[in-house]
Parts: sequence; C-alpha cells; structure tokens
Amino acid sequence: MSEAEEKCHFCHAVPFKYSCPKCNALYCSVACYKSQTHLKCSEEFYKSCIQDELAGATTAPESQEEMRKIYDILKRMRETDAGFNPKDFDADGLDNPLGSDNEEGQGDGDEEELGDDPEQDFEEEVEEDIAARLKGIDINDADEVWSRLTEEEQGEFQKLIASGDIMKLMPDYKPWWGKAKNSKIVEIPAPGEAKKTDDSTPEIHENIPKFSDICQKTPSPCLHYNLWNILSAYACVARFYAGEHRTNASEAVAHLVNLSTTLKYGTNFEDAEDAIISVEMEAITTGNGPAGAAAVGSAGVGTNFFVESREQLKLDARQLMATRDHKLAALSDILRLLQQSKALISRKASQEAGFQKLFALASGSVELTRSKVSQLAKKIEFLLSYVKREEVL
Repeated sequence: MSEAEEKCHFCHAVPFKYSCPKCNALYCSVACYKSQTHLKCSEEFYKSCIQDELAGATTAPESQEEMRKIYDILKRMRETDAGFNPKDFDADGLDNPLGSDNEEGQGDGDEEELGDDPEQDFEEEVEEDIAARLKGIDINDADEVWSRLTEEEQGEFQKLIASGDIMKLMPDYKPWWGKAKNSKIVEIPAPGEAKKTDDSTPEIHENIPKFSDICQKTPSPCLHYNLWNILSAYACVARFYAGEHRTNASEAVAHLVNLSTTLKYGTNFEDAEDAIISVEMEAITTGNGPAGAAAVGSAGVGTNFFVESREQLKLDARQLMATRDHKLAALSDILRLLQQSKALISRKASQEAGFQKLFALASGSVELTRSKVSQLAKKIEFLLSYVKREEVL
C-alpha cells in the first residue's frame, strides 16, 4: 500500500491526513487524534508545548502576557467562526500551566467523559493547535505570528478587519491618563531616586531644552489649541491599539497623522472645541478605522471606529491636557513612536513585512517618508519645550 493510501491508525476507514508530532501516529481528523487510544499522547503533547513555551518566558512576565493575548484572540476567532460562546473558554492553561498535575487526582474519573462534550473538545483542539504552531517564536513579532496562522485563520482575520468586528476581540482598555490617583497618599522618593510612576504611563523624554534657548519669540496662542488637537488624536490611537501602539509604530504614526490636521497639514486652531471635533471628523472622512474598514468600503458611510463618542473624546482630551506631566508623557510617547517609525522606514522595501503591508493597504494611511517623520519629530520636540516651560501647579 502506498503512503498516500495508508489508512488512519485509529478509525482505519479513510486515508490519513496528518501525523502526530509526538508518536508519529497517522490520523485523519481531530476526532481520531482525540480518540481514547491516543488520548494520553495528545494530552502530553499539549501540556509539553505549553510548559516549554512558558518556561522560556519565566524571566519576562510581559512575554507570558503577550502569549496569553494571542491565545485569547485566536480562540475567539475560532469561537466566532464556529458559533461558540466566550464563556465556554477559560485561561487555566495559561494562568496555571504547571498546576495541572495537582488536579490529576481529581480528574481521573473524568477522562472517560472526554470527547462527549463537543465544546470542551473544541477548546482543547484550539489550544493544542495554537500552542504547537506558536512554540518557540517571538510573540511580539507580528510577521512571524502571521506566518504561523493557517490560510483559513488569515482569511477569518481579514474578514474581521474588513467588518470592524476585530474590535470586539480586543480586551477592555483603561488608558494611563484616566487611572485614578490617590491624592491622600504621596510616596516621597529617596535622595537620588527617580519619582515612581505607573508602569503604563510613558516616561517623559529626558534633556528637554529650555524653550527660551530654542525660541526667542513669545509663543503663539494657537500652540495651546494645537496641543488639544494632537493629544486628542493620540488618545484615539492609544485606545484603538488598547495601549499596544508601541508594538506597531509605523501604523500608529500613520493613523496619528491622519487624525491630527495639525500634524498632517500644519493647521492652527484657535479653540479647543474645534481642535477636538476636527479629530472626530478626520476619523470619519479619511478612512481611519480598524485597518481602514471604512476606507475599503465594508463599513457604512459615517461609521467612526476610532472615536467611540464625542463625549469620550472630549474627556480623554481634558484629562491629557489637565496636567503638565500628562502632556509631557503623551508628547514623549509620540516622539518615541516617530523615532521608531523613522528607523523602520530606513529598512529596505524588500524587508517590509506582509502583516504590516496588509494593514497599511487597508487603512488608507498617509505615506510617511523619512523626511516627513523627521519634521514631525522636530515639531514634537518643540512642543515638549513649550509645555515644560509651564509652571507646575
């Protein structure tokens, strides 16, 4: 019998399609892979994948968090396609991947029931498959992760982008500028120790020059209102990426420039209200959406994916503009994005990633040259000096 005609080792009814990476057994479907005769091997393989991956990230908690996010999103993609409910999934395999041994005694009597619950089988299948394909890769490398997705998963992902449903997969995000501060408790740093801030709050750029050293003229009143425009756009971008905008600097910068007419065209504002509403209008008219859903015509006219509501946008702008430190932190974050984007632009065109190309083509974003990004970085550096001159209240 030729290799192509060899039957599945478990059902012995149809030709095999896959081989088990642990025992090399040939099987034709997930049902056969999960059969009682192969159950021990499949469970051990999944457990080994999870343990090896997380063991390699024990010194980097953020790596575990990134792995968990990818698991969650891919599971939700499968769940959306198959019609399962999110409550059917749990994160025990990630929160306590090494603790399953402690529960073996309790689960001995349940092994016979495996395979009777299709939703449980589906969950295990998804986690097992994802764990195997993401094993040993850099989770922060979007291109590598994208290359490990199946054609079906890539197609599902692109459909979610086009429809705008991709946003439903994102976790709830609480921006750093909106987190409550306890004004009754003040931590005084020791001599020579830097002031501690929330981990999610961007670090303020160091060595900001004095405004008087770079500009001898009295600042124009429009600078204040231009800040409202830029920081309103920044709030939209940070929310859109759920605080992960630094992981894709080029795309984040493109959206930021699209949303802020001060950055895109050099527009000057004379009123905070106009500066904020301008961002909302740009989000509608320039195709800013979940990778440009509106731009590619799959979203309704006037759909605004970047701005949840005008009230939320105004609240974000007021909170960012409320203190000097908030303004400095946001501008510093923007400056770092521009610097990262500038470095990425320097790469050869042949090295551009397929994953980022997909988003760039769909977003309708402005094309940013190295020269343009350098000009924007200088503008942000100027605004940092302008804001730093303000007195601390």
